Amino acid sequence: MQQTTMHPHVTNNPHPIYCDYTAINLNCGCPSPKVAGKGCFGAALMQDPNLVRQLTTSLHEGSMGTLPVTVKCRIGTDAGYTFNQRDYLSSINEEKEYQSLKQFVETVASDGIVTDFQIHARIAVLNKNYSPADNRKVPPLRYDHVRRLATEFPELNISLNGGIETLSGVKTQLNLCDSLDGVMVGRGFVANPWSFAMADEVLYSGGNNDDEGQSTRPQNRLELLEQYGKHADYEEEQYDPAKIRRFVTKAITQLFAGEHNGKRFRIALDEINRTSHKAEARQTQPALSELILNAATTHLSEEVLYRSPKESYEKMLYDDEQAERKQNGMGLVILDVDGQHESVSLVQEWQ
Repeated sequence: MQQTTMHPHVTNNPHPIYCDYTAINLNCGCPSPKVAGKGCFGAALMQDPNLVRQLTTSLHEGSMGTLPVTVKCRIGTDAGYTFNQRDYLSSINEEKEYQSLKQFVETVASDGIVTDFQIHARIAVLNKNYSPADNRKVPPLRYDHVRRLATEFPELNISLNGGIETLSGVKTQLNLCDSLDGVMVGRGFVANPWSFAMADEVLYSGGNNDDEGQSTRPQNRLELLEQYGKHADYEEEQYDPAKIRRFVTKAITQLFAGEHNGKRFRIALDEINRTSHKAEARQTQPALSELILNAATTHLSEEVLYRSPKESYEKMLYDDEQAERKQNGMGLVILDVDGQHESVSLVQEWQ
């Protein structure tokens, strides 16, 4: 279902901003003390599933039933006990933990409004000593709870979230459980967006073609930057470059993550942004699209610029395999509770 709602915001900007929302999501997973620690918000909502059901009903009614209402949550919270990372897996009652998650989902979905859940497979530790960053990596991942939920509730759309940073990781999780409807990736995608360019082929056995069978996807990152440059120039024509240039270029800062001289490309973009506040400098500069292309062609090799999505994906798989062999030889492989390798170096660099 897709619903287009056009609402011009009231701002001082002469150009109206329109929103094209397709769903409303209630976040019941944020562990931040500023959120969950201030009344019943974020992950603290998981402790009151009836309230969540009432909230989603109100969202449904408030949108006059024109938008799907979805819920993002954790597998639970540390309410009722003191979380200790060292003995969590041995002391927690796995069945009780799962049944609590199941009861939350059953209650929220009981009136038929919410049929779509995105579940971060960690508990949320609401202790104020745990930061949001701690809550993304300290509590162990329990993918088995989410898989079991997806299997027991085939009528619901259940997506897995947490600790999955690569396209190959997404494929692995979907292969492990046919009942899963999706895998949510956040930081991994932002940190290395080009590594997901083969998503249609890898996950859906499809392609990016139009009705005549012609590819609609850029064949390499140079072509992508050429197309993005047109958007960048349009944005600068419509709005004040001093205010929006950094936002426009931010979307491509990680396009060459992990590549030789990728950092120099990011530095070059920063230099472009610094001149955005100087009107005289902008008047003597080429268009933003040309500045972006110059930054790429100056610092990156033709091999990198012209490498196709397929070639990039195959290279990534090869690099991962070599890294895994090296780690195995040194005894340094870090595993989560499902035995999955943690691949977060680019995410850590981006953060």
